[in-house]
Amino acid sequence: MNETCSNCNLDFEPEPGFYFGAMFVSYIITSFLFLAVALFLVFKEGWSADGAMGIVLLIGAIIYLKILRLSRSLYIHMLVKFRP
Repeated sequence: MNETCSNCNLDFEPEPGFYFGAMFVSYIITSFLFLAVALFLVFKEGWSADGAMGIVLLIGAIIYLKILRLSRSLYIHMLVKFRP
C-alpha cells in the first residue's frame, strides 16, 4: 500500500497497529468465501473433504494479497471520514 494518498495526502498509517482490526475483516471475508467453496465442492460436486480442503488452500494462496489489500481498504473506509 502507498504511505499517503496521492489525491488528498491522507496518511494511510495513522498510528502503529492501526490495521490490527483489518485482520478481523480479512478473517470474516475469507471464512465465508472458503466455507462456501468447500460446502459447494463437498455437497454439490461430491468431492472428499480432503480434496475440497486442497482447493481451498490453493485458492487461499492465490488470493492472499488481494484479500489483505481489500480488508485494509475496507477497514480504513469504515474508520476514516472522507472529506473531498
